Amino acid sequence: MFLDAVCRIIAAVVPLFSFTLCSAFSLWAQSTFATITGVATDPNGALVPGVEVEVVHLATSYRYTAVTNEAGQYSLPNLREGLYRLRAKRKGFKEFVADRVELSARDLRRVDIPLQLATVETQVEVVASAALIETETARISDVKGRDLLRALPNTYRRSWDFFQLAPNVTRAGGSWDLRFAGSRRNQGEQTLDGVSVGSGLGTGTSNQQMVWLLERTESIEELRIDTAGNSAEYPAIGQAAFITRSGSNSLHGSALWYYTTPGLQARDPFAAARTGRVSHALGFSISGPVWIPKVHRGKDKTFFYFSREWDQNGPARILMTPTVPLEPWRNGDFSGLLPGTVVGDPAAGGTPFAGNLIPASRLNPVALKIQNLYPLPNYGDPTRLISPNHRAVVLSPSFVSPTYVGRLDHRLSERSFLFGRITLVDNLNSYANRVPLPTLFPQRKEAREVNGLTATHTHSFRPTLLNEFRWGYAKNVLNIKCFGGGKQLVKDWGLVGLAPDLPDLGGYPSIGWSGISLTGINELADAFPYERNLTFNFHDHVSWFRGRHSLRAGVQFTQRNWTQNSPGFSLFGNITFSNRFTGHPYSDFLLGLPTTGSRSFPPLTDDTHRWSQGYFFQDEFRKSPKITLTFGLRYDYHAPWVQEGDLLAAFDIEAGRIVVPDAALGKVSSLLPRGYVDVVKASTAEYDSRTLLRGDKNNFAPRIGAAWRPLGNNAVFRGSYGIYYDIVPTRAAAAGVPFQIAQPGFTNPADKPTVVLPRVFPAISGGPATVSLPSGINPNLRIPYSMQYSATVEHQRWSTGFRISYIGTNTRQGVWSYDVNQPIPDTRPYVDKPRRFPSYPGISYLTNGAGHQYHALTLQALSRRSAHGLDFQVYYTLARDIGDLETGEAPENAYDRRREKAVWSDIPTHRFNVNALYALPVGPGKAALGDLGKIAGVALGGWQISAQYAYEGGQFLTPVWQGSDPTGTRYTTSRTPALVSLRPDHLRNANLHHRTVQRWFDVAAFAAPQPGHFGTSAKGVIIGPPVNVFHAALMKNFRFRERGFVRLAIQSSNVLNHPNWANPNTTITAAGGAAVITATQNVNTRLDNPGNRLVRLHLRVEF
Repeated sequence: MFLDAVCRIIAAVVPLFSFTLCSAFSLWAQSTFATITGVATDPNGALVPGVEVEVVHLATSYRYTAVTNEAGQYSLPNLREGLYRLRAKRKGFKEFVADRVELSARDLRRVDIPLQLATVETQVEVVASAALIETETARISDVKGRDLLRALPNTYRRSWDFFQLAPNVTRAGGSWDLRFAGSRRNQGEQTLDGVSVGSGLGTGTSNQQMVWLLERTESIEELRIDTAGNSAEYPAIGQAAFITRSGSNSLHGSALWYYTTPGLQARDPFAAARTGRVSHALGFSISGPVWIPKVHRGKDKTFFYFSREWDQNGPARILMTPTVPLEPWRNGDFSGLLPGTVVGDPAAGGTPFAGNLIPASRLNPVALKIQNLYPLPNYGDPTRLISPNHRAVVLSPSFVSPTYVGRLDHRLSERSFLFGRITLVDNLNSYANRVPLPTLFPQRKEAREVNGLTATHTHSFRPTLLNEFRWGYAKNVLNIKCFGGGKQLVKDWGLVGLAPDLPDLGGYPSIGWSGISLTGINELADAFPYERNLTFNFHDHVSWFRGRHSLRAGVQFTQRNWTQNSPGFSLFGNITFSNRFTGHPYSDFLLGLPTTGSRSFPPLTDDTHRWSQGYFFQDEFRKSPKITLTFGLRYDYHAPWVQEGDLLAAFDIEAGRIVVPDAALGKVSSLLPRGYVDVVKASTAEYDSRTLLRGDKNNFAPRIGAAWRPLGNNAVFRGSYGIYYDIVPTRAAAAGVPFQIAQPGFTNPADKPTVVLPRVFPAISGGPATVSLPSGINPNLRIPYSMQYSATVEHQRWSTGFRISYIGTNTRQGVWSYDVNQPIPDTRPYVDKPRRFPSYPGISYLTNGAGHQYHALTLQALSRRSAHGLDFQVYYTLARDIGDLETGEAPENAYDRRREKAVWSDIPTHRFNVNALYALPVGPGKAALGDLGKIAGVALGGWQISAQYAYEGGQFLTPVWQGSDPTGTRYTTSRTPALVSLRPDHLRNANLHHRTVQRWFDVAAFAAPQPGHFGTSAKGVIIGPPVNVFHAALMKNFRFRERGFVRLAIQSSNVLNHPNWANPNTTITAAGGAAVITATQNVNTRLDNPGNRLVRLHLRVEF
C-alpha cells in the first residue's frame, strides 16, 4: 500500500541520512524499550533449550518471538511499554501462558518458564501483572503509569509535579535542575520518548525547555525515574524518562475539564482577600488505527495519537507583599527613629538634622521620582517598619497556553518498527496590570515557543541481533518585552553617567537596599530573543544475545545551540543605598547618595554551540538462573563550547593578559583603555585557538551491577558501582570584555561622595579608565566525575514489594571559582594591600577541586493493581550531604575553600511520602453490596479516593551579614570599604524551640565579623520551615460499554490548608526583616505543591 511504501522509504533513508550528519546534528538519546528475559526449566529444574517463546502486545497485536538457547535462556528486547501475553511451546510439555505481563519503559522483566510434562490438560496459565521488585538489574527506579498519574490529586497536573513522589529526588534550590540521589548540577537528565529535553547549559535557571515540554500530562503514558545504578547506556547519574501515549487497534478518545475559582482557594495567610483566578484547564485526545479509505488499513500495523491541552484563564488575583517606605520617611521625617537612629547631614560633617527632619529643600528630585514607584504602607504599624507592610491583590491578564502532541506508530514488517512524535507549545505570559509599579508587580510580557520532535526505527536482523536508531530535536525560544520607559525614563529623570548610545529598549533602573528590608526594583529590559536553545539528538545501538550473555553497544551524539541576548539589570543604572552617609539607608536615598553604583553597556549576542559524543558497551551475564551480572564501560567526550563570532575570552593568570580566539583579535572594543591590559591570540598563549579550552578526552566510566535471587524471583539482593561524568562542560566567558566593555562597580567614597543623583556612575572623559576583566579558566579543565554505589534488598509478599536500599554518591574534581586577585584578610584597606595584579579589580578563576559526599537510606513498600483495589507507595528516606561548592561557586575567602564545607542546603535529612489510590469495594462486582439493582449500583458503585502526603525536613539556610567590608578583600577604588554580603560570626545555636513567622531564628545568635576576619559561621546553620502537606481527591466513575467511563471528581491540594512557610529572610542586618517570613511556599518553590489549599472540580470522559 501507499503508506507502507512511504514508511519503508523513510526507514531506509533516515538511518543512512542520520549517520551521514551525526557529526553535525546530534544529542543525548537513550532507548525507551523494555526486555523480557528468563529461563525455561523442566519439572526437575533442568534447563530446556529449543522452547518457542512468543509475546503479543495486547493493544496493537504486535508479535515478537524467540527460542531458548542451549542454556535455556531467552530474551525478547525492544518491546514498547504496555500489557503482553507470553506463550511458550515445546513438544512433550504443556503450553505455558503468562497473561497480562505489564512492562514499563526500560524494564528488564524476568519471566521464567516452568514447563510441565504434557497430560490431558494442554496449557498452564498464570497472571504476571506488574513487577513490584527489580530482579534483573542493579538500578533503583520508580515508575508511575498513566492511570495513577491522572488519579493522584495533583491539582496543577504538571508532569514534573510527580518527580518527588520518587525517593531520593529533589529540586536543586530555586532552579529547575533535579538532584537524583545527591547528584549535582550537570549530573541529571530528563528525556521524552528517549530524547533529552534538558537545556544542556548547566545553569539551572534556563531549563525551561524541560519545564514546558513536560508541563501537560494528558499525553503522558508513563514516568520512570532512575536514581541509582544506571548502566553504561546512560551518561547521567539519574534520569527522569517520560513516555508518550500511542494508538492501538481500538479507537479511543478522552475529553477533560478542570475548573477552579477564587472561591475554591484558601486565603493566603498574608493576604486580606482570596487570590487566584477563574481557571479552565481543557483538553482532548483521540487515538486508534490509521484508516484511509482505499489507501491504508492500519489495524495491527499503523496507529495514531493526537491531543490538545490548554488553559482558558480569567484575570488572576495575585497577592503582592512588598516592603515599602513609611509615609513620614517619604517627606524626610525620621523623628520616629529617635533616639536609636540619628540622621546626620553629610554636608555638615555628620551633624544631626534637627529633630531628625530633612528639610524639603534638601530632598533630591530624582529620589522623589523613584519614590513614586512605591505604594504607601497599608498593613501593620504605620510608624514602624515591618516586613512586609503592604499587601495588595492585583489582577494579571488572562492567557491561553496550548500544547499539541501528535504521534504515529507503524510496523513496517515483522522485523521493523517506526514511530514519530511532535510536541508544540505556545506560551504567552503577560505580567501587565492596572498598577504600573515595578515594586508591586512585574512589568513585562514573556512569549515562549517550545517544540520537540522524535523519530525512532527498530529492526531485527535475526531474533538474537537487533538495532535501534533514534533521532530527536527540541527548541525553546523566549522573547521579553518590558513596559518600563527605559531610555525615555532615563531622559525624564535626567539620569547621567550611563553608557553612551543606550538602545531604545523598555526597562527600569535597578534600585537596591542594604541594612533595610525595603523591596528593590529589578526588571529585565527588552530582549529579542532573551534566550534560544536548540537541541539535536542521535542515538544508535545494537543488541546481541548469545548464550547467557546479552550484549549491547551503541553510539550517542549531541549538539546544543544556545543564544542569549540579555541586557541585564544595569543597562539603565544599578544603585544601592545603605546607611553610609547619614546613618540610615532611606535618608541616604532622599539625599540622592548611593553607596554603590554600576552600569553596563548594550549587550552583544552570545551565540554558542557544542557537541558531545558517547560510546558504550555492556554485557548482562546470567551466570545462573539466580545470578545476573552486568559489566559496562562508557566513554564520553564533551567538546568545548564554540562561540559563533569567536567572542570568547579568558584572563591568563600566569602572564596577566586577556586571551581571545585567534580570529577575534580584530573584534576587541575600541573603548578598551589603551595600555590597560594586553590582549593576545590564544595560539600565542598556548590556549586552544578557538575554544580556549582543551577538551577532556579521558572520560572512561566503568559500571558494574549484580542481582542475586537466592529464594527465586520473590527476593533479590542487588548492588552497583559506577563512575559518571558531568554531562555539561564549563565554558570560557563569552560576549563580554574585551569585546564589550564592562566596568567594576563603583563604591561612593564616604568622606566625599562623587556620585549624587541624577548621576548613577562617576563622570569619565575619554572612555573608561578601568574595566572588569573576564574570568580566568584552567585551559586543561577536567570534566568532573562522580562515583555512585548502592546496595538493595527487595522482597515481594502480600502483593507488595518491600525494599531497603543504601545509596552513596560523591563528586570529585568539581568546578569552582576563586578570586586570584584577592588580598589576604586583615584590617588594612583594600587599596593599601599588595595584590597579584595591583592595577586590576577582582579576577575570578575557574578550576577543578570541589566535591561532596551523599549518603541515603531508604525504606519503601509498593503495591500496584492489587486484588483489593489498593495501589500505594510508602517510603522514608534518611539522607545527609556534605560538600563545599556547587559548580562555579566561589568561597568567601579565596585561600580557604575548606571553610565552605557544610551540610548541603537543599537535601532534606528526613523525607516521608505516601501516595495511594483506592477503589471502594462497594457496588456491582465488589465485595460489599455486590447484588444491588442497576440504579443503586450506579449510585453506590464506581467510587475511588486518592491521596498524597509528604513531610520533608527544612532546608539548611545560611545567615548573611551586610555592611562595609571588614576584611579589606573586596574591590574598591578608595579607602572607603566596599559594601559586602558575608557570613557573620556565630555566637550560639540560632534555631529556636518556639518559632514564629516574625521570629523564625534568633538574630542575636549572630554578630558582625571582627575587623580583619571573615565570620565564624558555617553555611547551613539555620534550619528552615519543613514541608507538611496532604492532598486528596474523591472520584465517581460512571461506566458505559466495556471500557468507557465518565468521571466526576473533586481534587484538593493541601486539603487541611496547613501553612507551609517559605524560608525566612536570613540577612541579619535587614532592619525590620531579619528572621521574618513574608510568604508561604507555592507550586514553583517545592515539588510537593505545598501552597495554600486549592480545590479543583474535574470532569473526564473516556471511551
